[in-house]
Amino acid sequence: MSRSPTERLLLTADGAVDASGQAWPDFAAWCAAHAGARLALLAGPDRMHSMLVPDDLPLADDDALLGYARLQFTHYFGPAAQTWPLAAWPRGACALADGDLAALRATAAAHRVRITSLRPSWTLLPLEDGDCALVDGGMLTWLRRRDGHLVELQQRHADDELLNELQGARVVHAKDLLAEPGGQATPDFIAQPSQARPLLWAWAATAAAACVLVALQAQSQHEEGQRLAEQAAVLDRIARPAATQKAKPANPAARARAWAVSRQLGTDWPALWADVERALPPGLQLAALDLDRQALRLEGQAGDPDAVTRLVDRLAMDAASGDEVVLTRLQRPESPADTSLLRFELVRRSGVTR
Repeated sequence: MSRSPTERLLLTADGAVDASGQAWPDFAAWCAAHAGARLALLAGPDRMHSMLVPDDLPLADDDALLGYARLQFTHYFGPAAQTWPLAAWPRGACALADGDLAALRATAAAHRVRITSLRPSWTLLPLEDGDCALVDGGMLTWLRRRDGHLVELQQRHADDELLNELQGARVVHAKDLLAEPGGQATPDFIAQPSQARPLLWAWAATAAAACVLVALQAQSQHEEGQRLAEQAAVLDRIARPAATQKAKPANPAARARAWAVSRQLGTDWPALWADVERALPPGLQLAALDLDRQALRLEGQAGDPDAVTRLVDRLAMDAASGDEVVLTRLQRPESPADTSLLRFELVRRSGVTR
């Protein structure tokens, strides 16, 4: 959707005048006839006082500049200047001496008129080096620009003597510049949207999306936690008999099997395997390792009986006091293809749980 053009309206001592030269009795009358319009307001020196700030003043920022301007306006115009709205530009400040900004906005809002700016009428002058003067009502604003900078600004009553002094300089009336483009954008009493606002909106959208993602992840984790809790409750019911159920006598065989399983679960298997691996001579292959109660059984193949004997001796040397290592089987396989290998089985028995 294209944006509607911005109208210009100059506030005068007896009403207002628009870019076509039509006079209006007051601001409200113009707004009623231009409902929904965009408007740039301008006011002359009878409503706005402007001043330049000396270059050599150590003013750190706009707040310091406006503080200095407040003191100067109060000095020249009295205590009433302490409450005037102020607007700054890099080299000076402007005070809205006649006009209620809140009332102007309220009147505009009643007719859906958007005020885009409120500036002094001298900002209509083109940004050209040299001297020029703007006549607005009974006041004259004289400007001097050098190297693109405003270096002098004076506001005085526009009498014949002053106009004679300005012969050779460009002198124009404010209402004649309303239809011309260009001019200076500051000072402006209407706060302009920051250029960073699109970035702020993008950041806000990203943050909102991140919050939604976190919320969804939290909900998913909550549901997963509930599911795991339900599974844990089911497993607990399966593993633990009901409190009201009478305990049955344990079966001796089942109890023995459970004891054997619990022993094997408690066995230090890495240490046990390290012992066997250290005792294993070259040329000997293990096929099975089994722990049954207090007995360790090894089964495998060897190329010659000496290798098996060395394994038995080494395990016996590493065995604890009271342990015994017994070769329970040593035979050749019945298959003709494996006649070169001997099958063996040995057992290490102990009365102490390892």
